Amino acid sequence: MNILYLITKYFTCPGAFLKGFWEHVTCRVLKLQVTDRRYLRANERCGHAAHAPAMSPARAFLLSFLPYLPQRILGWIFVGASAAPLLLFHMHSLERNPLLPFEAVALFLGLSLLCSSFPQWEDAKRQWQLFYGAPEAEPEVEPEVEAEPETPPAGLAAKIILAPCNAYFLVGAWLERHGIPVILAIAITVAALVLG
Repeated sequence: MNILYLITKYFTCPGAFLKGFWEHVTCRVLKLQVTDRRYLRANERCGHAAHAPAMSPARAFLLSFLPYLPQRILGWIFVGASAAPLLLFHMHSLERNPLLPFEAVALFLGLSLLCSSFPQWEDAKRQWQLFYGAPEAEPEVEPEVEAEPETPPAGLAAKIILAPCNAYFLVGAWLERHGIPVILAIAITVAALVLG
């Protein structure tokens, strides 16, 4: 387990918790069994809902896409609403901007949501494997979870059309697994405030 991952998840706990909630809702919609409803656990599944693996390419793609769509939309709304006065209009003081504390909280919430907007590493790997890889042995399934039956692999058109999305999910999941989005968000925010 990566300790930096846990630190960044707890630092951005509003985004991590909401990410687990959206993933839980998506699992319910896709009829994937959710085995653990605790979203902020002290392990590599922090910020995720523990669930049965998706066994079809369509479900795997939807599991990587749907939970993070509202996460990204809300994150950009919070960041946009708070960053405009701070960065564009240089309202860094309470005299010029009486709403500065609220904008700082909104900026934190927005960055927290955006830093937790990628699928779980195992889900992203599984999705890539379902689209492009050779079939592997049985996926890791928790004892009380009944796995779905295998479905046919993705078609050539789906592989080509969804290749950029699949690569984005895989790279983003790897970056998030190592805590890099949080470090970048902090560095960009500090640089923008200092240079702005």
